[in-house]
Amino acid sequence: MSPLRLVVATLAVWLLVALASVAWWPIHRDAAMVTAGATAVVVGSVVALLGAGLRLPAAVVSIATVVGFVVTGVPAAVPGAADGPLPTVPGLVDLVGGVALGWRQLLTISLPVGSYEALLVPYFVSVLLVTVVGVSVATRASRPELASLPALALFVTGTVFGPTRLETSVWLGVLLAGVALVWALTARHLRRAATVAATTGTRVPIVRAVVRPALVGTATIAAAAVVATGLGLVAPPSGARTVARSDVVKPFDPRDQVSPLSGFRGYEESGRADQPQLTVAGLPAGGFVRIATLDTYDGVVYRVGGPDGASASGSFERVPTAVDTRDVRGTTVRVAVTVDGYRGVWLPTVGDLTSVAFRGPDADRERTAFFLNRSTGTAALVDGVTDRTRYTLSAVVPDQPTEDELADARPGDAVVPTPRAVPAAVQDAVRADTDADTSDGAQLLAALRALQRNGYVSHGVGDDRPSRSGHGADRITQLLTAVPMVGDQEQYAVAAALMAREIGFPARVVMGFTPGGDAGTQDADSGTSGGRTTFRGSDVTARIEVDTAQWGWVLLDPNPVVREIPDESDQTPQPVTRPETVVPPPPAQQLDQDQQTPPQADRDTPPKQQLWLQVLLAVLPWALGVLGLLALVLLPIATVVLAKRLRRRRRRRAPEARTRVVGAWDEYRDALLDGGHDVDRSATRREVGAAAPDDAGAAIAADADAAVFGPDDVDDVAADRTWAAVDAAVAALRAGRDRRARFRAATSLRSFRSGGRSLL
Repeated sequence: MSPLRLVVATLAVWLLVALASVAWWPIHRDAAMVTAGATAVVVGSVVALLGAGLRLPAAVVSIATVVGFVVTGVPAAVPGAADGPLPTVPGLVDLVGGVALGWRQLLTISLPVGSYEALLVPYFVSVLLVTVVGVSVATRASRPELASLPALALFVTGTVFGPTRLETSVWLGVLLAGVALVWALTARHLRRAATVAATTGTRVPIVRAVVRPALVGTATIAAAAVVATGLGLVAPPSGARTVARSDVVKPFDPRDQVSPLSGFRGYEESGRADQPQLTVAGLPAGGFVRIATLDTYDGVVYRVGGPDGASASGSFERVPTAVDTRDVRGTTVRVAVTVDGYRGVWLPTVGDLTSVAFRGPDADRERTAFFLNRSTGTAALVDGVTDRTRYTLSAVVPDQPTEDELADARPGDAVVPTPRAVPAAVQDAVRADTDADTSDGAQLLAALRALQRNGYVSHGVGDDRPSRSGHGADRITQLLTAVPMVGDQEQYAVAAALMAREIGFPARVVMGFTPGGDAGTQDADSGTSGGRTTFRGSDVTARIEVDTAQWGWVLLDPNPVVREIPDESDQTPQPVTRPETVVPPPPAQQLDQDQQTPPQADRDTPPKQQLWLQVLLAVLPWALGVLGLLALVLLPIATVVLAKRLRRRRRRRAPEARTRVVGAWDEYRDALLDGGHDVDRSATRREVGAAAPDDAGAAIAADADAAVFGPDDVDDVAADRTWAAVDAAVAALRAGRDRRARFRAATSLRSFRSGGRSLL
């Protein structure tokens, strides 16, 4: 093989791969991608060039590719799991898992991903395969122009898995297609020139036969590329592109959402306090409508989902039919909800949800976007609730214990995230308000009664006493140490939940609506009338749930009733110990609910991928289907090849030397049949050998006749010599044929249909 062809073909493939890789840049946008791509190109080129130089079969090249992938994949594609230039066992696990699961993860994570976890593996393995196939085709195939197809596939893959916004795809696609066409034209003219030279026996002018046509074609392609690129830039497509991630429903991650409790004060602002939020039909008397259950406190905000998304409250799933609530003791209700002014991703529910049925023009979309966390009863619509949202809930409202029964309650074993940065004022309040010698349930009741007895309600709006919003550690400290104690449900619920945790009860905050809201009484406008209850902004509230060993999760109201707040001068000052502020107080400026952003800790925490099992279960049926289809296609071929190998093995290992010699002739005759040569079934060995395409057939026929009719016994040496001659003759029959012809010969059934051996 010409060294010039090896160099030119390899460089052409490198250029194509480099251009196609630009489509992957918006996905990663990290220098690690360049390292991974360069490593894959080098490894793939070495494997392909060794295969071309040594004429290695495709199976050996495939094995060498896998070895190169395993050896270099971890340092290049999973650099965080590598030990310098060497792979590690966890890195190899991530590498292999990334081949199957990385594609799905690329569609369910925001871009760019950099070198996060094993998300470079799809790009690395794609470039490696494209380089091996491209260089092999360019250096070994009869039509090297086909080497551009793998690079085009790499470009299309990067575009499909890329962002929805249009970036470099227009000019890059035109440039890549132009380079591929130039390579195809050049390769075609070179092949034609070589054929003409071989036919006429004269040299063909390289400039006239190759360079000139290639330059003309290049100029034409360049002109078309300029026009196409100009049109794409002047009139770009409007809107976002439709790519793979556009149609993939991402699993709902509650950590991406602002805590609804952070927007509690927004419901009490003027203009919204009297605005209808929800209209509920079928709600029991004194019913509570849940917006969300919050179980994770980090000293700044109470939110849903756990600190790392791994807790039970962070796992949201679709409900295919209904939720099993047979173990819940309570009253079954059916509630119809009509959304008015309420907005947000959290879907209001009642009790323990059994099923939900959406109504209205957006019912199908909302059904697809509905997610539920079964451990907390929190529901969500990933696209958000609108004024077109209508739905009917079937649920069970759990039975609640009385105060006397609650006094004997013992903490349950539910697992909730441990609160962080809890102010010392919480522990001081528990010690001051409870008797350590009483039961846990009695201490809980005492702590809640102290909040109700000593607390006053103010939202800090209108004529209310000034009251800071928020529920960070410093605000809870201020609530529990100030005289008088002033706050609203946002602060009282958080303080009660932290106090319950201090006593030993698993606790969480529940935000929602209840008739009458803060006042605890039902007014004329926000009450139940004709089975319908209209909730306004002033009906918003927050409560706590504690897990008990006897009754499970119990909903408790720690909030004081609305009453006049006394002047500070009327209060007897009490010495209090103010612990050091855990976190700096938030700015005095009050943000609207829609303007609030998640805490910095939420924004900086990288999402932890917990979808591998769901992705595996989703991919497994397709993978098994593809493997099954391939098995159905390849099984007949494999059966024929295996049968021929077993037949050859039986002939060559026959117990008698004479039988082995005759078997060698039969093997040669079958090779003639499978190779497409005409062999008359009535012809003798000598006739078949004489008609063979080379002289080896006559010699093998003579050896077989001598073994059958000769006076001397045939020894093992003669049998081995005959088999060696057959091997050489069969190899000569295959020489000069292309791969397609050799494949047809290997899978031909003519030798089985011939029905026997040649005549003597």
